Amino acid sequence: MCSRASSTNGYGALTWPPSSSGANRKPLTALTPSGRQVRCRRAGLPYPPPVDLVPAGRRAPLLFEALPELRGLPWTPLAHAPSPVERMDAIADWLGPGERWMKRDDRISPLYGGNKVRRYEFVLAEAQAAGKTRIVTAGGIASTQAQATALFGRALGFRVHVVLFDQPVTRFAKRALLVDAAAGAELEWGGGYVATTLRTARALLRERKASTLILPGAANPTANLGYVDAMLELDAQVRAGQMPRPDAIVLPTGSSGTLAALALGAAHLGWDTEIVGVRITTALATNRFTIAEVAAATDRFLCRRAPRGWTARRRQARWSIDPSALGPGYGHPTAEALEAIPQVERLLGVPGEVTYSAKALAAFRRLARAPRWQGKTLLFWCTLSSIVPPAPAEAAEALPPSLRRLLDAPETA
Repeated sequence: MCSRASSTNGYGALTWPPSSSGANRKPLTALTPSGRQVRCRRAGLPYPPPVDLVPAGRRAPLLFEALPELRGLPWTPLAHAPSPVERMDAIADWLGPGERWMKRDDRISPLYGGNKVRRYEFVLAEAQAAGKTRIVTAGGIASTQAQATALFGRALGFRVHVVLFDQPVTRFAKRALLVDAAAGAELEWGGGYVATTLRTARALLRERKASTLILPGAANPTANLGYVDAMLELDAQVRAGQMPRPDAIVLPTGSSGTLAALALGAAHLGWDTEIVGVRITTALATNRFTIAEVAAATDRFLCRRAPRGWTARRRQARWSIDPSALGPGYGHPTAEALEAIPQVERLLGVPGEVTYSAKALAAFRRLARAPRWQGKTLLFWCTLSSIVPPAPAEAAEALPPSLRRLLDAPETA
């Protein structure tokens, strides 16, 4: 019998499971944007928790209004937009004085927040339109993309296969594994980067016609439309007087789709805002050339699909890379990140993690105190989910032994 646990967040309490009686325990249902209910179950665990998956009253992204030629693209509503903009008053004593704001994409969906939700409105709709029934993706053992894919993919009726590569084992990583398993994803240990690449290719080829591949970061041009749209949303909030126009927007960056899309969106609006990506992985994976190519591919896509409304913007896009927070490597704790973890919790109400949120917030603090940004308005774009899905211990039964063993491994943070 499953034990009872609960998680409280800004959308109320999510209780696991709905009944402690084995006779009454049934798979929970999720509502798809088409109104169809689907049941997600693995290893006898009912999942996902009951939430309002479809945002009420949201019929189309702002991007379709600004660029009507894009209206033929597949899209399904998942983001409960607009996400709020708020002052970072909860940690003002730690940050120091100044206009410091945050964009609350951590609360973009009551199922799971973070920066994959806006992207998946396009990516998962495209997969549905192509008749795909299975998603294959890859990420680190603590991957928020893996969690988002498992939760949203399963809620929309997809089978989900995730190949997970090694990274330092943390409390966050252990919880992520349980969420992935409880959501019903088929999980496979990848090992190192090369082995993970090969195993991901093998998983894709096993059911090629039924499967769609989402690369780590989901940074292709279709996915990036979600954050061009997000800039239009922020513009509407600025024009409504909810916050001043930011001089800089700071966020963690790896595959850099969010960074590139925000920069293109700002250029389209005529803003001179600088988008600062706090690099969380090696320079080989994230550098000026890789980011420029992501931006260029997205820009070309928009020029091709909306030639009357979009002109090439990649040369006007203002972005930069802050490499100072990485430390020894991807997912490795640093002294700054460990100091920032409790500040993330003060800010968002959930513990931070060392791969993305804590390193980005530590870099944001450093930038906020730098002479260049004194008297300027800075915006921290929250990409961590503050919606915490249940992670029942019983979900460990669904993990393959190669991943289950990590639940007993020593934690680095």
